[in-house]
Amino acid sequence: MSGLRDYQQDAVDAAYRAWKDGMARPAIVLPTGTGKTRTFSEILTSCAADGGRALAIAHRGELLDQITATCRRVAPSIPVGRVQAGRNETRRPITVASQQSLSPERVERLLPRNERYDVIVVDECHHAASPSYVRLLGQLGSFDNVPTLGVTATMVRGDRRGLGDVWEDVVYERDTAWAIGQGWLVEPRGRVVVAEHVDLNRAKTSRGDYQDGELGEMVAQDVEHIVDAWIEHADNRITVAFCPTIESASVMAAEFRRRGVPTGEVYGSTARTDRSKIYGDLAAGRIRVLCSVMVTSEGWDCPEVSCVLMARPTKLPGLYIQMVGRGLRPCTRTGKTDCLVLDVVGASRRQSLMTVTDLHKTARVNRRELDELPCEECGGYTPAQLEEFGPVVPPCSCPPAERGVDPDGGRKRLIGPAAYEDVDMFAGSRCRWLWSRQGVRFLPAGDRTFFLWPDFPELADGEQGDERTTWSVASVISAPWKHEQVQWLDDAEGHTLGAARELAETAALQLDSTVARRDASWRKARRSPSDKMVRLATRYGIANAEHYTAGALSDEISIVFASERLAQGGYR
Repeated sequence: MSGLRDYQQDAVDAAYRAWKDGMARPAIVLPTGTGKTRTFSEILTSCAADGGRALAIAHRGELLDQITATCRRVAPSIPVGRVQAGRNETRRPITVASQQSLSPERVERLLPRNERYDVIVVDECHHAASPSYVRLLGQLGSFDNVPTLGVTATMVRGDRRGLGDVWEDVVYERDTAWAIGQGWLVEPRGRVVVAEHVDLNRAKTSRGDYQDGELGEMVAQDVEHIVDAWIEHADNRITVAFCPTIESASVMAAEFRRRGVPTGEVYGSTARTDRSKIYGDLAAGRIRVLCSVMVTSEGWDCPEVSCVLMARPTKLPGLYIQMVGRGLRPCTRTGKTDCLVLDVVGASRRQSLMTVTDLHKTARVNRRELDELPCEECGGYTPAQLEEFGPVVPPCSCPPAERGVDPDGGRKRLIGPAAYEDVDMFAGSRCRWLWSRQGVRFLPAGDRTFFLWPDFPELADGEQGDERTTWSVASVISAPWKHEQVQWLDDAEGHTLGAARELAETAALQLDSTVARRDASWRKARRSPSDKMVRLATRYGIANAEHYTAGALSDEISIVFASERLAQGGYR
């Protein structure tokens, strides 16, 4: 064992000192890309080599894979077991377990006769303040002096839960700026992209950050401009694009492909086998851009990535660090020297956003697009702008304290996703319509799911046809294990899209208005999902389930079911 970098060894030593001094739950913070897994695998394998039992807990399958592979590489002779879904390899010196799979009953099987682990490590430990995590750590004895170590790249949470209630102290910490300065990470280089409809001055916020739904609508309308910027500044770079919503990511991926850029998509509902293949294609350059919705912010390493397309602006330091960190790993194979961060910030000088300069004070940032926008009060330009642009533009007549930036920049601003006719038709709907992976509209309503199906099957790939296209409404039981014959509402074909939508909504609301209605109180309350819902989502392969709202997670589960049901066939 050994072979650690100096700072990794210092972090390990700090953890051991804390335990020796009576601190049961210390934490260490190391930046993304500096070998957190390698660091704590030293503790796991050392414990096992000394005859003890070690447990590593993580909340995503990719993290579990990383921990397992690293432990086996460090100590090939030590068996590593897995506890996740149907796997129960519990009697191994090292056990790697999914947090979502560790129900109270399963923990009892892990620890028969009141046994305890000698060491517990929690990866991405900033998640551990959630109620389900706290209950789990309590059952494992972490609050009763079982040595437990938390490891993360950023000891902050967007929901402001008290991490101090779980972790007693951060006993070793290094930040991204330090890692860049030491040469362990490449330097970020920023460029601002002024997307036409991304108006952060008007975007709604919740829990200290922008609401994903609003950002998604704005970003979806500006994909042409965003892709233009990528082609101009980053077309030679392998890129990961962070988007606010599945809809915006899908629209962006489609625009990249329309321009001839091979592009992949990864979401929480993407099967792990498909996800692994897409990651491999990106690393090999077979695809150039990967669009995702937070799935790639943790537990995924691809040193070949040299551009981060930040189409999900944020005020949260932890979230920004996780996203940009995906592009900061060095890559000797490609000779990568820096990472370009394309920040889609819209016309927003007044917003307090995280930018690459927050990671590294000397990072170069090109803000020309943003700096060229006129004053929002009078439409004129500041003295500094006049010096650059000359007398061809009007001067700003406002007092310096009142100068600002016109959020519209003199351009027409669209409200909602007006660029897409079919979305416009559903924008005012009273129901929560969703898209399947195949591009088919559907409406979940408790025990049944209603699909809008074109009477011409060749249009079932998401095209909405024209005014001559007619539609039917299919109804199936909302249970993946029941494959009853599809029922068709109002057997007559030939409905317009609006009539078919109304037919489905009437049936859905009669059946279950609490699920079907988009303005249902349980959705508007933005509650956290129940443990039962998180377990169901995990079985469906949805990563990071506990970090969705109950409404968003319900939608993700519905999308997985609807997509699987469509894949089974049986339609006209």
